Amino acid sequence: MALALETNRQDFQGLFTLYMIIAGVVAALVLGTMAYAIIRYRRRDGATAKEVRGLKPLEGAWIAVIAVIVVVLLVSTFRTEDRVVAISGDPAQTVRVHAFQWGWRFAYPGTGIAITGNRRRLPTLVMPAEVPVRIELTSRDVIHSFWVPELRFKRDAFPDRTTTFDLVVDPGVTTTGRCAEFCGLDHDNMDFQVVSMPQSEFERWLRSHERRSASGGAA
Repeated sequence: MALALETNRQDFQGLFTLYMIIAGVVAALVLGTMAYAIIRYRRRDGATAKEVRGLKPLEGAWIAVIAVIVVVLLVSTFRTEDRVVAISGDPAQTVRVHAFQWGWRFAYPGTGIAITGNRRRLPTLVMPAEVPVRIELTSRDVIHSFWVPELRFKRDAFPDRTTTFDLVVDPGVTTTGRCAEFCGLDHDNMDFQVVSMPQSEFERWLRSHERRSASGGAA
């Protein structure tokens, strides 16, 4: 599970709690007002209900309360999203992820390593653990979606556009990612593997694959 996920979960949990508190207060006010009106102005034998007019101050106050609630929720939501999508100024590793019909290519800039897969051979995204890994995501053809269910993380890949984000994962993660956007005939086979390892082990993996790339071997 991503280390960053715990922080994200706390942020979203706080935002969810705020939403629920406000929803509870509004529900209590509305239901309480309805109950009061039903009891106070219920029809009595021989009596005719009177139409109540001239409550503009009360109506204005209610509109103001709604406006304040909307502003608070908007500001809180944008602040939470800004924290969740914030990227590091000094990532430990950058991986350029190219989606295409129907596979993935993971390139490690400055190393000559590029891992390409297809429906018959799943590529593996290898990441150092416990450090920010910068992902630069794009598509060669149509819209795809980079989705790792176990990390609860998803971003769309667009043609001619690069989407940048950071991932921080625990060591020992081995899981499957997939495309979550219907992209054509073999969409359901467009999977990839995600593997994380300690920084020292990742550096050995890089050196090993750099030698294989230099000798013309497949990464």
